[in-house]
Amino acid sequence: MFRKILWPTAAALAVIAVAVFAVLWLNRGASTPPEEQSGTQLVEMLPAESRPDAGLPAQEEVVSGPETEEAYEFLLVNNNNYVAVYQLPENEIYEYTDVILDVLPQELAQEIRQGKYLRNEEELYNFLENYTS
Repeated sequence: MFRKILWPTAAALAVIAVAVFAVLWLNRGASTPPEEQSGTQLVEMLPAESRPDAGLPAQEEVVSGPETEEAYEFLLVNNNNYVAVYQLPENEIYEYTDVILDVLPQELAQEIRQGKYLRNEEELYNFLENYTS
């Protein structure tokens, strides 16, 4: 009687163990622990009422730029005295940065307050590389 129960139970446990292992294997690296995440990723995890973009105007109000707007991919804007990056033409937030406007050169800070357009990812990453810690 014991052998009749042992083999099916052992087989079921083996299948479950293989399934759990497969799920863990497939999801490896899909999530970064909070201590390893950058500041911008942590901002996205905050509750809506405490997020830096809570006071931003509606998305359609943010972008009103140059005549050749389609030539630009990104827009840098002031977000509670931090620089936020919007992706064009969707006007969706692309990234919250930890770049503080007050530590930027005065001309650049003023450009960002008015909305600074960037043509491509290369310009964006050059900006971020130069002004993030």
